[in-house]
Amino acid sequence: MNTRIYAAVLAGAMLTASTAGAVSDESRMPAWLDPSAGAVTTPAAPSAVGQPTIPQAAPPVWNAGTGQPSGTPGTVTTNTGAVYPTYWLGMSTEEATQYLMQQLPMFGDAERLSYAHVEDLVRTQNRTVLANRATLRSIKAVDLDRAIADLNSAIQNMEQAVSAMQDLASNVTLSLSTVNPMLNNGQATLVIGSATTVLLQSNIAQMQGQITQMREQVKELEKTDYEPYERQFEQIENQLVMAGQSAYIGLMTLQQNYLLTARKADLAQVKLREMEMRQTLGQVSTLNVDEVRRAHRQASSALKALEQTLYNTKGDLNVLLGRDPSRTYMLDTLPAVTPDMILSMRLEEDLARGMRQSYDIYQAEKALQDAEDLERDTEGRKDKIRAAEYMLEGAEQAFTQNFRKLFRTVAEKNRLLSVAQEEFGYQVRAADAAKLKYEKGTISRNTYLEADVAKSEAETGVFLAQIELYAAYMQYQWACQGVLNTTGGI
Repeated sequence: MNTRIYAAVLAGAMLTASTAGAVSDESRMPAWLDPSAGAVTTPAAPSAVGQPTIPQAAPPVWNAGTGQPSGTPGTVTTNTGAVYPTYWLGMSTEEATQYLMQQLPMFGDAERLSYAHVEDLVRTQNRTVLANRATLRSIKAVDLDRAIADLNSAIQNMEQAVSAMQDLASNVTLSLSTVNPMLNNGQATLVIGSATTVLLQSNIAQMQGQITQMREQVKELEKTDYEPYERQFEQIENQLVMAGQSAYIGLMTLQQNYLLTARKADLAQVKLREMEMRQTLGQVSTLNVDEVRRAHRQASSALKALEQTLYNTKGDLNVLLGRDPSRTYMLDTLPAVTPDMILSMRLEEDLARGMRQSYDIYQAEKALQDAEDLERDTEGRKDKIRAAEYMLEGAEQAFTQNFRKLFRTVAEKNRLLSVAQEEFGYQVRAADAAKLKYEKGTISRNTYLEADVAKSEAETGVFLAQIELYAAYMQYQWACQGVLNTTGGI
């Protein structure tokens, strides 16, 4: 199997422990190491910054997820709504299917999960998002106008009742002033009348207290503001979307590392087979064979550990997307970050826009406003205002620092991509030289294969650098919308 088909694993093979058995099965010669299978391929030249590495002789393969050939120009829409020309990284899902069918046929029918669909799935299926939206609907379900009208009506009725009781108490008091305690049970009448007056006055006081409370409730209802709930739930939803996108990108990285580890495990297997044969010929010792066998076992163990991590991470992403954790799928492609996209970044303008939309800054501003709205004679009002001002200053400083770190991170990841491409160019030339030496018989097959694996490792470095650049750029785009992680950068 050639380098590009291995690179296609980055498109998203769901790998299980049984795959490791297929890779390390000593009864099979790995396809990419089999001379009859065309192991010697035309090396790919390094590409420009932000663009994929594509084999020059390979025909275009249509990518099912993007509807365009791998490595051909397309467009990408950022989180801010801007549309840029870009190149899709050359990871054909069709090539990945070929690889999977050789390893485990059942995965040849696995669904494709496009990166572009992650946001939509989180917003429509994630259980936390759905619960928050239901909670917000329940909060908004209260008819504030009717509730205020009902309270005002109740206040009016109670005020009428209080007025009636006050009239009654006045009449009783007036009547008692005409009673002679010495005639016709006058003393008993005065006692009962006085008790009635006291009771009426007590009820009047209680109802007036209730009226005061109801008026306060009316004021609170009139000040009811749904914006804090809306902003909080929007922040949570955006963070979950970013987490889903980050998980997708992390899976791409894991699977690329699996690709490289699988190649190293295959090479270790071939070396072990050679050493065992040389041992039977008496050319090497048992200790030499044991050393190679140990390296082979370590490579196989690392492969199985990566498989388990891949399986768990895919389940985690399924949960974020509101899907069955055991659902199998293959990843599609990521858009590459072009120089034009990087040049369009405007630090101060983007920072100002992000600060306007930051939930943390909004919270601090609201706390300050609440403190300033306190009655002027409220105890400790000035200290509360000053404390809120400090909190706002701290939120603004933290956002600014983390935003600037992200800006610098994008530039650094772009630089590292250039370094990785330079290294790949060198390894391509080295592999070319090794190929010529191998064909002339001046180096062994294993030496040539080691050079080929080194080239594959350098190509993996380019892919990983492309992924890391996109991850940094994605986080920067979210920061422009006010969604920023606590540390900034990656």
